Formats: sequence, structure tokens, C-alpha cells
Amino acid sequence: MDDIATAAGVTKGSLYWHYSSKKEVILAACNYYYEEWRRNISEAMDRAETPIDKLRAATEFSVRSCLLDNANRIFTTEVIALALYDSDVRAIWAAFLDETERLFLGLTHRAVGAGEIECDDVDRAVEVMMAAMEGAKQLALFRPFLSAPGSADRLTNELMSLLGAEVTVPGRVIS
Repeated sequence: MDDIATAAGVTKGSLYWHYSSKKEVILAACNYYYEEWRRNISEAMDRAETPIDKLRAATEFSVRSCLLDNANRIFTTEVIALALYDSDVRAIWAAFLDETERLFLGLTHRAVGAGEIECDDVDRAVEVMMAAMEGAKQLALFRPFLSAPGSADRLTNELMSLLGAEVTVPGRVIS
């Protein structure tokens, strides 16, 4: 709590006035992260017009914010570690993951419905894509090249291909 108060520029007493425990601070931080994610991903998708472009915008945003943004990657990894031991943290993060999954399911179904991608099992494809993203986030700790700035396009293309999008990469087509 001392470190949190110092980083926030408040006294420890002031921090305890608003939050009775470190757990309350963590839950508030999760809620804040969640609201910021919701606002930012909506802004990213608002600039896209077609279903496939909205899906790509959401995927690109997720790669940038969850993998390339070092502070976000560390925060979410720490939340996952805390969720192993705390059911309240696990519940709040599960709700966030459920909404993320619903968003990607909706975007992928719309892209399939528009004939922009082919995917026989959207539910499974989104599940695998989200698992791949979480795996890349974890592996980036040990393989920093995965979160290097130049890796965004490659990872976005690979995640999109898991959803059935045909992605052209110089010299080959990923389907």
C-alpha cells in the first residue's frame, strides 16, 4: 500500500480512506482497466467500416494493448497470477474475458455472415485465437521478440488466420 500511495501521489491514510485493503485497490484497478479497454477498443473499431475491418481493428488493438504495451502486459499477467489464489479477482477477470470473447464471437460471426471469411466453427476459432493471444502474452516474458514493436503485424495476421481470414503476407498467403 505504501508503494501504491507513493505512485498515486497520496498519503497512505488517504488511500485507506478510499480503499480498505490492497484487494479493493486491485479490484478497482481491474475495473478501471476493463472500462479503458472497452472505450479504447470501441474507438478502434469505430474507424472501421466492414465486418472484417472491425475484426482486424479489434485484433490489432488487442495485440497492441495486451502484448506490445509492456505495462498492460505486466498488469494483466499479475492479475492472472492473483486470480489463482483469489476468487474475487478470478471472478472479475473472468467477466472481462467473457465480454472479450463475446465481442470477438460477434465480430467473427458478422465477418462470416458477410462472406468476408470462412470459418466452420466460430466458437472454437475464437477460443483458439484468445488462447493464442494469452499464450503469446505469457511467452513474451521469455521470448521478448514476441512483444517487439515490429511483431504487431505478424501476430495480428496469425491471429486473424486462426479465425479463418485469408491474410496475404509478402511471398505467401496464410489461410
